[in-house]
Amino acid sequence: MFTRHEIGEAEHRAWFERIHADPQVRWLIHENPAGQADGVIGFTQIDRVSNKAFWGFYAAPASPRGTGTRIGQEALDCAFVEMGLHKLNAEVIAGNEASVKFHLKLGFRQEGYFRAEHFDGTQYVDVVRFAILAEEWQVKRGEILAGLARAEIV
Repeated sequence: MFTRHEIGEAEHRAWFERIHADPQVRWLIHENPAGQADGVIGFTQIDRVSNKAFWGFYAAPASPRGTGTRIGQEALDCAFVEMGLHKLNAEVIAGNEASVKFHLKLGFRQEGYFRAEHFDGTQYVDVVRFAILAEEWQVKRGEILAGLARAEIV
């Protein structure tokens, strides 16, 4: 999530081989209602003792408006229903206002602010930690689904 350079095919393949065998990692390809891939969802640092993990996602660059919200809703359903997690964490570069707003929209709460946490290749940048609990998602889920329905993004 914090990679700044263009990732080539060899690096992608090596990464895939590493994560494919790692029980603490789960990556999913997301498809739109027409069955076309429009993003990926990643769960990392999956802890089955505490039932928590980190997440991240990418929407395809040409995806229509609302795709990120739909991916987020389906990812949180996967995390809390299918995977049975209790807590889902996220880390966001502090200057990425779109991602900060997105996590707040989905019901995440800010839990930490890590100063100069990540070196992006030229400078140290701050990182914001967010988290959402399963019961918080159950409350927020209806609001997110209603918003997607109003925008006809289902």
